[in-house]
Amino acid sequence: MADYSMDQFIADVKAVQAAHTDPKDILQRVAPLAQKIADAKDWVNDSHYRVEESQGIGITVIHEEPEDLLVETVCWSPGGGVLPHDHQTWGCVVGIDGAEKNVTWLRKDDGTKEGYADLENYHEMVMRHGDICTLLPNDIHSVHNEGDVPSVSLHIYGRSLAFTDRHEFDPEAKVVRPCPKRKRND
Repeated sequence: MADYSMDQFIADVKAVQAAHTDPKDILQRVAPLAQKIADAKDWVNDSHYRVEESQGIGITVIHEEPEDLLVETVCWSPGGGVLPHDHQTWGCVVGIDGAEKNVTWLRKDDGTKEGYADLENYHEMVMRHGDICTLLPNDIHSVHNEGDVPSVSLHIYGRSLAFTDRHEFDPEAKVVRPCPKRKRND
């Protein structure tokens, strides 16, 4: 499917954002586009497999607008992953290469006690090429590569994560805190 380029994908997602404001409507329309670009793998290159060893993941920005769209790949090293977190914007993740476990968490408390969060593991899925995970702004998920080879996924967000006040959760300690800014590949 080399006839669908990353530039066309970005233009299509921007058109969806321009025409719709409800995150559910946007995700319903972006998900099939994400599957389409996942199948047009001619845009994937070696840079998408680079990992920042200190964090166990590598983030390669493809397109970013501060108050608008972010498109990036995330490479998860074997054993790499992140704690549960939210995005404070809509998100769509599609598997490109390898496998990664995506866990959806439910928040059981009402969020009124500062620094406290009681989470419950709600759903787990192993994402592979073409599999989709959609996220509303307050959805909480975690990702972990349980395999022995790197995995790569494409992440599409309604706003750059550098400009959102995301949260990170520690389910065992029942703690919520500001999500750390992740280091990006140059």
